[in-house]
Amino acid sequence: MIVSEKETKRNELDTMSQKAIAALVERDASIQAEIDASLGYAVANMKLTKVPIVGAGGGEGVFVNNKTNRHSYFTVSRLDIGGGWGARSYKVLLVMETQEILDRLDNGTWEFQAGVEASAGTAAAEGSSGALNEGFKLHVLSDGGASATATARVIRIKVNSKLTDGQ
Repeated sequence: MIVSEKETKRNELDTMSQKAIAALVERDASIQAEIDASLGYAVANMKLTKVPIVGAGGGEGVFVNNKTNRHSYFTVSRLDIGGGWGARSYKVLLVMETQEILDRLDNGTWEFQAGVEASAGTAAAEGSSGALNEGFKLHVLSDGGASATATARVIRIKVNSKLTDGQ
């Protein structure tokens, strides 16, 4: 990837992140205080397609370390197994409250969750075993589409070394 392509892609992800945060804060102003008090945050732009047994999705995003103001760029892959049907796109804001969560995201991670999701248009509801984890808060902003699922899912976050300097 040439330098101008890297800068363009970084700018796109940074802009997506800023717009998603602004939309979430418009719905709930306390989210801005969460971000300001956090060690860091990540915003991902996701797409998911689910057929009766298997679903797959992915996306990309930006992670901001509030201590260093360093931006890291990442890709996300998601595999779902279980009941459900639909397709949707959404943004996810992950606000990190502990150093462990910050380090895991900065270095890439595998995470298993069982969960239930429902969405229609820009309304969405989500619950998962991941919500029981301490150390982070998760906010979802639905872009559109419709889906209803009850699945086991594997989510992998990996730093994109082509976009992130120093990796």
